[in-house]
Order: sequence, then C-alpha cells, then structure tokens
Amino acid sequence: MSLPTPIRGIANRRLGVLFVGRVNAGRSMMAEALLRHHAGHRFDAHSAGLTPAGRLNPYALARLRAEGIATHGLAPKSLERFMTPDAPAVDIVITVSELAATGMAGAWPGQPVTAHWALPDPDPALYPDAASDPDALVDAIFQDLRRRIDVLSALPAHCLLALSQWGDEGDDGLRTA
Repeated sequence: MSLPTPIRGIANRRLGVLFVGRVNAGRSMMAEALLRHHAGHRFDAHSAGLTPAGRLNPYALARLRAEGIATHGLAPKSLERFMTPDAPAVDIVITVSELAATGMAGAWPGQPVTAHWALPDPDPALYPDAASDPDALVDAIFQDLRRRIDVLSALPAHCLLALSQWGDEGDDGLRTA
C-alpha cells in the first residue's frame, strides 16, 4: 500500500499544531514552547484553553526557563481564537486535559489529525502530596511532554498526512491550509 501524495505541498510547509488544555496555563503552554524550541522549523505551534487562566503557571514557566526554552509571548489564549475562518492553519489538534478531550470530541472542523495526551494538571494546589515539592510534579510532566514532542517531531509529514482527510475546502473553522 502506498502513501497518498501530499496535497498542496503539505510535505514542504510547516504543519500547524494546536495544544488544547483546560486553562492553557501549564501543560498546553509547555507543549507549545517545547515544540517551537525543538521543531519550530517544521511546525507552527499554538496552544489554547477552554477557559483561559489569567496567568501562566509559574512552576511551568520556571521549568521552561531553566531549560533555556523561550517563553516570550506565551500567554493563556481562548480556544475561540482558533475557531474562526481567519485563524492560523491547524493540521493537528492535541488535547492535554480530560476536560478538553471530552468537551471537544468531534468538534474539529477541517479534518485535522486529533490526539489526546493524558497528562495531570501541573497545578500543585490540586495535589496535597505535591505541595511540598511542586517542582517534581512539573518536572515529571515536562519530561513526559518532551518525550512526546520528540516522537511527534520525528514523524514525516507524509505519515501525518495519511492519518487525516486533507483538503476538505468546504469546512469552516479550523483550516488545513
């Protein structure tokens, strides 16, 4: 079985990836920054939240900075920003919270590739045992995200193309071109 021929030069352009979390303050924001840092030449990374927080998770922000990963411009954003016709192109949507995964199931116009990365919320206040060492919780999530980003970054565009129905021009909302 041969892979489909890339449509509209998909193999020659950066793919848009949107990480969606509950509040876009920790997991999704770290994923956006990691993907930009490790594979920004191949992907346009974005993140958003169902109900964006007022600020970024300070532990997640400190972890990124400790790794030398750029944090300039990171801020919680609403998912609505990516549901308009003039939104950035999104080819891959990855939810990182159970709420985002269940709340957005089947809601992605434009046929992007979808995935769910089940990760705990990096807010130490949610875990009484983690309150004594919040850095350990964030570090574990960061390391898990880094492994997943490494795998995503290694996939050739034509493999990602085979996972979705590309070129659905009649759909409004999230676009694949």
